[in-house]
Amino acid sequence: FIREYFNLNKTLLEKELIFNEGELSPWGFKNIIYSGLRLGEFDWVESFIEDYKERIPFKYRENAVTFNLAQLYFFKKEYDKVVRQLHQVEYEDPAYNLDSKTMLITTYYETDEIEPLYHLFESFRVYLNRNKKITPNRKKRYLNLIKFTKKLCKLIPGDRKTLAKIKQEVDATKLMAAKQWLKEKIAELER
Repeated sequence: FIREYFNLNKTLLEKELIFNEGELSPWGFKNIIYSGLRLGEFDWVESFIEDYKERIPFKYRENAVTFNLAQLYFFKKEYDKVVRQLHQVEYEDPAYNLDSKTMLITTYYETDEIEPLYHLFESFRVYLNRNKKITPNRKKRYLNLIKFTKKLCKLIPGDRKTLAKIKQEVDATKLMAAKQWLKEKIAELER
């Protein structure tokens, strides 16, 4: 389905049917990029960001471009660039803020940056608990991401019994951000 969605969006772009009064919504921009990244279309995504960034409404443009460049770098495993991108802007939009903090968690984990990761766990937890705009279910999704990423960090290498328990808990948890990423990390540790 992702390939079909991606191709459909390319057609809508070519025919200028995706624009509203000449503008591209930042969320449409993000969705197109994410589908391209999942398909490994990195060169296309990079060109798309450059070619269409001016079509995003000005008030959303900086956040949209910064966040989506960070996503591109994450998928390309250029983690140093991810951190630089995400530290450039403090997102006012809660969705971007949540997604950027999730990307930082995954990046710090991938690069074995344990000290910044634990600082982020705490600051993110405080942010989630203080922000009244975030629904309880959404908070739970991100708190679960923090909880299970911490468990993976504390896991003693070779402890298959604990890893199996974590895997079972992750599978059973319905509300969780970056669940697919966590499952991939667990699968890597099972090898």
